[in-house]
Amino acid sequence: MVGLVTKPTFRVVILTPRAKLLDCRASSVIIPCSDGQRGILRNHCPLLTGLDLGIMEVQGIPDRDSAYFVIEGGFARFSENHLTVLAYDAVTFENLDVEKIKQVISQAQGVVAGQEYIKTQLQKVNMARSRLVLRMAQLAGKLEMVK
Repeated sequence: MVGLVTKPTFRVVILTPRAKLLDCRASSVIIPCSDGQRGILRNHCPLLTGLDLGIMEVQGIPDRDSAYFVIEGGFARFSENHLTVLAYDAVTFENLDVEKIKQVISQAQGVVAGQEYIKTQLQKVNMARSRLVLRMAQLAGKLEMVK
């Protein structure tokens, strides 16, 4: 019988001002750095970086495959096989029941739909305002100034 090959792991801790979201061992992490995404494996060189808005993926966690977090800025430090993420805020489905997950997704869908509506309405307002400014310029005899 061939033994199972396990991937080398390191400690991962995610902290926000409200709570500790994760404290586990993982085989790899992808973090949204301010200069792009960065992958981290065991024995990565020491690192201190700013975080941007993006998705953090933690892979190779015991008892489950992956965990995902929307990180809203902060800092990450990796040293001696220990990754600490200090996030300004984070959203995750970890430790949420089905109803709470549905609520989080529904709220996000509403915001996205609302943003599209707001953008459309703002475009209409800006178009109407621009037409009125051009009409006012014509009435005031100022339109020729631009030609």
